[in-house]
Amino acid sequence: LPAILETKPALVTIHARTRKEMSLVPADWNQVKKAVEIRNQLSPETLIFGNGDATSITDAKQKAEMSGADGVMLGRAIFGTPWLFSPVVNFGLHKRLDIMVEHTKLFEEKLAGIKNFAIMKKHYKAYVNGFDGAKELREHLMTAENASEVEKIVESWKKANT
Repeated sequence: LPAILETKPALVTIHARTRKEMSLVPADWNQVKKAVEIRNQLSPETLIFGNGDATSITDAKQKAEMSGADGVMLGRAIFGTPWLFSPVVNFGLHKRLDIMVEHTKLFEEKLAGIKNFAIMKKHYKAYVNGFDGAKELREHLMTAENASEVEKIVESWKKANT
């Protein structure tokens, strides 16, 4: 970090675990705090952002306050909650599923021919969890090959579970 700070970057993001650790261990925000202390001594104008295990806006603010970081990057917290930065965060299940369908349509519209549709499916576990029948709905969603099929599966599920 001292060598990086010699170049006077505008911002440095500190990932609070090693590459080898990946997400197998909890993020160590004390490392972010140490980076802030080093920054304060060597390059006070450089912003320090932390990254790792921030689960919500509130959690990110707490981690920033505890570590002294100027900001926090959110990664996995956005999966299944693209409304994360919205002041309205208490969506009902049907609304959440509608947003998932919209997300799927946008993925297909913007990335068809560029990214494989299977990539979109990793988001379904984040959207479809925490309710009775979630596992079964996810299993059906994994068989879908396009946004139209996803929409049909969701609409069928909603009708059967109203």
